[in-house]
Amino acid sequence: MPGFDGRLGEATFLTDAVFAPAGAGKPSIDPLRKPVKVRIHLPAHYDPARRYPVLYLLHGGAADVKQWSEPGDGDIAHTLEGTAFDGIVVMPEGGKAGWYSDWPGHTDGNFAPQWETFHIRQLLPWIDANFATRAERSGRAVAGASMGGLGALKYAAAHRDLFSSVGVFSDGTDIRPAAAQRIVNDSLWFYGAAFSWTGLLDGTYRVTGSTAHRMETVFGPASGWAAFNPVQVAATEASYKAYDGRLALYAGTGESDIHEWNEALHAPLTARGVTHRYCTGPGGHEMRLWQQDLRNFLDYIHGSGTRSCPNGWASPTS
Repeated sequence: MPGFDGRLGEATFLTDAVFAPAGAGKPSIDPLRKPVKVRIHLPAHYDPARRYPVLYLLHGGAADVKQWSEPGDGDIAHTLEGTAFDGIVVMPEGGKAGWYSDWPGHTDGNFAPQWETFHIRQLLPWIDANFATRAERSGRAVAGASMGGLGALKYAAAHRDLFSSVGVFSDGTDIRPAAAQRIVNDSLWFYGAAFSWTGLLDGTYRVTGSTAHRMETVFGPASGWAAFNPVQVAATEASYKAYDGRLALYAGTGESDIHEWNEALHAPLTARGVTHRYCTGPGGHEMRLWQQDLRNFLDYIHGSGTRSCPNGWASPTS
C-alpha cells in the first residue's frame, strides 16, 4: 500500500499466534485467525542491494498499528526527517491492551493473545527474509511509547541476542505498583484482547475478575515477573548491560506516576553501571513529545553525537 511519502507500506498477516485457544471451553470466536496489520516505512532511495538497520517501533495502549505512521499522529515520515537514521521502521499491531505478552491466561471467550510470539518468532524473521536488512543483533533496535515502551523493555530483556538498542518514551517500568495494576485492570475490562476494530465491545474478548486475576492473565504469577519487569531486571546482575551506551529513557515531569517509575528504573541502571541516556523535563503523555524523543534516540544511537535532550529539557543524565 503506497504511503504518505511514497515509502510506507502495509502488510497483512494471518497467524495462529495472535489468538490461541486457551481455557476449559471452546473458543467463542471462529475462526481464531484474524488479519493483523504491520506498517513498514522504507528509507529514501531504498536499494535492495544494500543492507539497512531496522527499528521496531511499538504503539501504546488503546492505540493500534496506525499510531506511529498517520499524519496528525506519529507521522513517521516527517518525524525521521533530519535524523541520523537511514533505515527501515517496522510498526506492528500489538493489541489495544495486549501488553506485548504471550498471555498465560485467557479471555472470557477462551482464547489468548500471543503477541510476543508473533513479533519475535514470526514477524522479525519475515522482515529479514523480505527486506534488505542487517539481519543481526547490531542492526536491530526496539522502541516504543507508553505500553509500547514497556513492551520494548520487555523484549530487550528477553531477547538480548536480537536487539542492540532500546528507547522508551513515557513508558511503564514496573507492573507492581497499584497505579500500574489499575491501568492494566481497566484496559482488560474495556479492551481485553481487542486490536484495531477487531473485538471492540465484544464481551468475549474481555477478562473479568479481580485485578490480581487480570494481572496473572496477561503476565502470569507474580513470582515470575522479575524475569521481565524492567525495574526488577535492572536490579539484577545481568541487568540491561547488553545495552550499555545504547539505552535511552524519556519521561515528562507532568506524568506523575510514569515519571516516578522512570526514576525508579534510572536508579538501578546507574547503580549497576549501565550507561544510558535519561531525559526528563516539563510535559505530559503526548505524541508531540514522543516524536522528539524518538528523533533524539535515533541520533543518540546512530552517531550524530547530540548531547542535548529533546523538548527543551535539561542535559541528559546517565
